[in-house]
Amino acid sequence: MREMNGNKRISKKLGAKLALTLLALAIICITAEAQENTAEYWIDRADEYMNNGSIEGAVSAYDEALKIDPDNTTILIHKALELSVLGRVNESSETYERALSLLDENLLKDPNDAKAWQWKATVLGSMKRQNESLAAYEKTLEAFNRRIETDSKDADAWVGKGNSLMNLGKWEEAQDAYNRAIEIDPQDYHTWGRKAEVIGRIGDLNESVEAYDRTIELIPSGNTQELSGYWMSKAEVLAIRGLSDDGPRTDLLEEALTAINHSLELDPKSSSKWHFKATILSELDRKDEAVEAFDEGLRLNPENADNWLWKANLLVEMKRYNESQEAYDKAIELIAENNSEDLALDWLSKGWALNKTGRTDEAQAAFQKSLEFYETAISGNTGNIRLLQQKGLALFELGRYDEAIEAYDQVLKNSLSLEFDTTAVSAWIGKGDSLRLQGKNEEALEAYNKAIDLGPHYSNAWHGRGEAQKAMGQVGNAGMSFLVADKLGYEE
Repeated sequence: MREMNGNKRISKKLGAKLALTLLALAIICITAEAQENTAEYWIDRADEYMNNGSIEGAVSAYDEALKIDPDNTTILIHKALELSVLGRVNESSETYERALSLLDENLLKDPNDAKAWQWKATVLGSMKRQNESLAAYEKTLEAFNRRIETDSKDADAWVGKGNSLMNLGKWEEAQDAYNRAIEIDPQDYHTWGRKAEVIGRIGDLNESVEAYDRTIELIPSGNTQELSGYWMSKAEVLAIRGLSDDGPRTDLLEEALTAINHSLELDPKSSSKWHFKATILSELDRKDEAVEAFDEGLRLNPENADNWLWKANLLVEMKRYNESQEAYDKAIELIAENNSEDLALDWLSKGWALNKTGRTDEAQAAFQKSLEFYETAISGNTGNIRLLQQKGLALFELGRYDEAIEAYDQVLKNSLSLEFDTTAVSAWIGKGDSLRLQGKNEEALEAYNKAIDLGPHYSNAWHGRGEAQKAMGQVGNAGMSFLVADKLGYEE
């Protein structure tokens, strides 16, 4: 009897425990369901998708968030940005227009809303409406200045002012604004990050790196996404300085590589960061490793046409011409049909690689496709001398030298700043090549000399000059020109 009573007590305890467990599970389910009914939940999910390299997933999560909060301009803007990355241009434009309409409504109610002006400027910039964007940034600056007049210790307003000044190209004033914000709140890593960015553009490299290091030091250790982002930013400023006009700085590129490796340790699923690592490795002449990095980036995002093109060009540099063809074809396949300029360049590059393999008929077909796309691109942008210069290259490769010279002459006629215009240098070289292959060596020599006057570091100008001099019997002069070309790194 005692044992039976004991069993009853155990049974009651187990029943009570089970009831509590079921109640707890019910509460968890209700809480989870409640979370799923909030926009914040879906914004967090979008961040998770982005961290895992799924832009499509992020867009779907933003759609769920907008079902709950359809007038949230921040969500709309993030969705529009990701749609543009996916190449869904029309959807992106419609989403930006919706956000812009809501922002205008907000500004009618409160013309002093600095954040709304800032978002409006951002949206207009994303929509390529640059003049309107700059005007909105001016309004943003005025609104933040009014906040500062009311409260000079409003750190957020100083940061907003700095951001506005940066977007208006007023770098030094932006730096001053960020410094004021840091004086008020020295632990705000976002402000340190913006300061690092602006110094990286206009100031001392060491000071910029120190500011990035301070930013990274202040970020909470669990915030891996932002830590990764700032390591990436540090890598970028080091790489930009490392690729100076006076020649690459290996020490800075090595530091950039260390920084991007830190970034990838925290965010290994970012295809863009793998791409960036690949470019640094390529500049360091570690090309096999660069190909591996490109491959990892493409594994994560195989729909990135730019990555395929970069990989193809790298394979050409490595003289792996046949392998490059698959990468060129993949890039061409992924580029939108209406993107004539990119398609023209890809077909031109593909043709050059085909020529290297002796597949001349296929190369000529590629050059013809390139020419057709350049003509389409130029018809929609007649003042673009760079497109004209590249059209000249396609004509040259097709053996249509007179037409190539005509294109180069148009470039030279329309160039407004020959002294600094690299397009003009290339046009003079192209004109020289076309004239030389027609046997007009004296005119070709004159064109090469013009190119060298404007761009003395162009190895192909010196090589072309040597070929023209050699054809004219100027053996000694030709030898000197070839020597300079070799020293500048000329390759066939």
